[in-house]
Amino acid sequence: MTIVHLAPVTSENWQACCELSLPAEQQDFVASNLYSIAEAQFYPTMHVRAIMTQADTLVGLAVYGISPNTGQYRVARLMIDQAFQGQGYGRAAMQAILAKAAALGTIDHVWLSYREHNHAARYLYQSLGFQEQSCDANGRIVAMYELAKNE
Repeated sequence: MTIVHLAPVTSENWQACCELSLPAEQQDFVASNLYSIAEAQFYPTMHVRAIMTQADTLVGLAVYGISPNTGQYRVARLMIDQAFQGQGYGRAAMQAILAKAAALGTIDHVWLSYREHNHAARYLYQSLGFQEQSCDANGRIVAMYELAKNE
C-alpha cells in the first residue's frame, strides 16, 4: 500500500513543487504548480500541499479546502509528477484529502472537476467513490464524493 503525507508548501520547497512536471499529453489537465501556489495565497480557506512519500520524496501537489466561490469542500488540484505516476500516489493523496475532510466533522461532500478526456483521473475518482454530477461552464466533469455514505 502506498502511503503519502501532505506537507505545507514553504519557502524551502515551493521551487521544487514548481519543477514537478507532467507528460505533454497531460499538460492541459491542470494549471501549472506555480499558478496553483500563487492563487492559493489569495484564498485562506484553500490549502496548497506538497505530496510526499514516507521517505519525504516530493511526488506531487494538491490544492483543496473550502471553495471561496461556492462554500463547498473542493479538491481544486491534484498533480503527480510524471516520474511517479502509476505508483498509487494519486490514490493515496486523494485518500489523505478525504480523511482530512471527514476529520473536520462538518463536511458532507467533497467536490472536484476534471476534463472529460482525462481518463486516468476519471478512473481514479470513480474508483474512490466519486459520482459524476454534471459539466461546468468550462466543459469539465463535476464529481461529488459523499463522506457520510463512503466513510
